[in-house]
Amino acid sequence: MSDKPERIFVDLDGTLIRTDLFVEAILLFLKSNPLNIFSVIFWLLRGIPYAKERIAHEVSFDVGTLPFETPLLDYLRQQKERGRRLILATASHRRYADAVADHLGLFDSVLATDSNRNLKGRNKLAAIQDSTDKDAFTYAGDSTADSPIWAAAASGIFVNAPKSDVATARASGTAEKVIASRPPLWLAFLRSMRPHQYAKNALIFVPLFTSQVSLPMSGVLAALLAFLCFSLCASGVYFLNDLVDLSADRKHASKRYRPLPSGDLSLQAGVVGAVALPVVAFFLSLVFLPVVFTVVLFAYLLITMAYSFWLKQIATADVMVLASLYTIRVIAGAAATGIVLSSWLLAFSMFIFVSLGYLKRYVEVAAAPEIDSKVHGRDYSHADSETMFGLGVANITAAVVILALYINSPEVQGFYRTPEILWLLCLLLLYWGNRIWVGARRGKISDDPVLYALRDRISLMIGAAFVVCTLAAKYLAL
Repeated sequence: MSDKPERIFVDLDGTLIRTDLFVEAILLFLKSNPLNIFSVIFWLLRGIPYAKERIAHEVSFDVGTLPFETPLLDYLRQQKERGRRLILATASHRRYADAVADHLGLFDSVLATDSNRNLKGRNKLAAIQDSTDKDAFTYAGDSTADSPIWAAAASGIFVNAPKSDVATARASGTAEKVIASRPPLWLAFLRSMRPHQYAKNALIFVPLFTSQVSLPMSGVLAALLAFLCFSLCASGVYFLNDLVDLSADRKHASKRYRPLPSGDLSLQAGVVGAVALPVVAFFLSLVFLPVVFTVVLFAYLLITMAYSFWLKQIATADVMVLASLYTIRVIAGAAATGIVLSSWLLAFSMFIFVSLGYLKRYVEVAAAPEIDSKVHGRDYSHADSETMFGLGVANITAAVVILALYINSPEVQGFYRTPEILWLLCLLLLYWGNRIWVGARRGKISDDPVLYALRDRISLMIGAAFVVCTLAAKYLAL
């Protein structure tokens, strides 16, 4: 296009920024107190403009951490230098729109929602036409709600917009700029589910593997279904964690690249994942598994929600909760299959999982830039790293001691044909524990120890050796 309109009206949510400020503000409001949901419902019943007005007075943002659409910002700056006027036109509340405009220093004026009018769709189009006196304009948007505005605009800027709108604009020659920066919805959703974390749910099979009785195939199938239920429920929890930790994750070195904090996945899709996946998990467990398993799964969900909203901010309590969540998976495996857990297995689980919990926190606090700097969203500072290192090594050493006492117990002597082989397990666990803690001290482990173990060839080899030694002790006679 040779003659471009002087004025560019730019949408905010989903266009200039890769998030929705109204939805994000509601999430922050609920994070401060989940019972605020009743206030939100009451405000929404009084109308969207009223709800946005009330939320805007309850919640504020650090606009500097918002995920801006960099390609669009670069293009707008170029157009600004060429003399075009930029107007921020958004359905977000004026308080948020003004804050973004002040932060960027790019816009000549702002059109935004107030207590009387929700500036979206045709309302926004009317406001734009009033401000231009029906002169030609360019509009930058992202959704089907913007379709009537694009239709009335002389040219359009399309940011991750519906393909039908882009195709229509290209056919009519009004597509000034097309930006497609988001991955496919299914891929971003799958990444947010974090299937690599399902390795934790393999703990459900531990009672099956360590049981001293042979189970029928139905028991194996029950364990597999329990694994699926826990995986779906866990994915729902991951969505919830990402939704309530958006601002903290955007300040994190690696978590800021997750689909929800980065804006690769919409917050609406995140809410669907947080609700729908646990619902499916509980439906499957109620229909196909023992009621006691459903109770354990419900306890897991309650504890994880308490962790997400409250406990993760309390020093030491957060690590104990993380360890409990690992142990609950073992208990769930027993509940699904009807296996009676031994006290040895429970004691071993708690010590090793407490060590892994401290490992996760140690990696975070060791990365803090200054000795007294707090880790955002945690009750720890860099000064706590040495304490965590000592506690982590002590707990994994205690796990090795528990394993050694178990190997020497009468139950083991009667169950395994060659129990002496099991002493190799102590050596393997001691080596692996010392290795990961030394690796953490040297900064070689990311903030996700599970992901590190899945990618670490030595850890995988040690895990395989653990299984081989156990089977050899059970079936091999020397």
